[in-house]
Amino acid sequence: MTAVALIGNPRPGSRTRSLAVAVLGELAVRVGLDDHRELELSELVGITFGPAPAIAPAPVDDPFALVRAARLLVVATPTYKGTYTGLLKVFLDRFGHRELAGVVAVPVAIAASEAHRLSVGRALTDLLIELGATVSAPPLAILEPEAANPAEAAAKWATDHGDAVAAALVTAR
Repeated sequence: MTAVALIGNPRPGSRTRSLAVAVLGELAVRVGLDDHRELELSELVGITFGPAPAIAPAPVDDPFALVRAARLLVVATPTYKGTYTGLLKVFLDRFGHRELAGVVAVPVAIAASEAHRLSVGRALTDLLIELGATVSAPPLAILEPEAANPAEAAAKWATDHGDAVAAALVTAR
C-alpha cells in the first residue's frame, strides 16, 4: 500500500513536515503501510520569501502521479491567514473534481489560534472531499505549542482515529 505525506509549508524542514511524518509513521504501524514517501512542495517548486533565488532542491518527475497513486494521503499545512497555504492550494488545484476518489486522506494543520485551528481543519477537509478523497476521521489540527512534540500529537490522534482510517483503507477503491 502506498502512502504519501504531502507537505504544503513554503519552508522546507518545518514543524509541519515533522508533524506530517509523525502521523504517517503512526498510521504505517497501525495499518501495515509498506511503501511511503514524503512530498514537500517547497522542495519541488523552489519558492522563497527571502532575497535568495528560488531553486527547486529536490524535483520529482511527476508529483501529481505520486499523489494520485497514493492509497493514504496525509496532507499537512501551517495556517496562513486562517486557512491552508497558497502553495498547497495551487498544487491541489491541478487535480480535477473527484480525481482523488479512492484515496483516504488525513488533513493535518498547525495554527496559532483556536479560531484558525478550527477553520484550517475544516477548510482542508472540505477541499480534500471536493477532490473525491475519503476523509474518515477529523483533522489533526493543533496549536503551535503542541507542534513542539509532533510525535506525541500524532500518537494521540492515531490512538483516537487510526481505526477509522484503517477501516476506510479497507473499503476505498
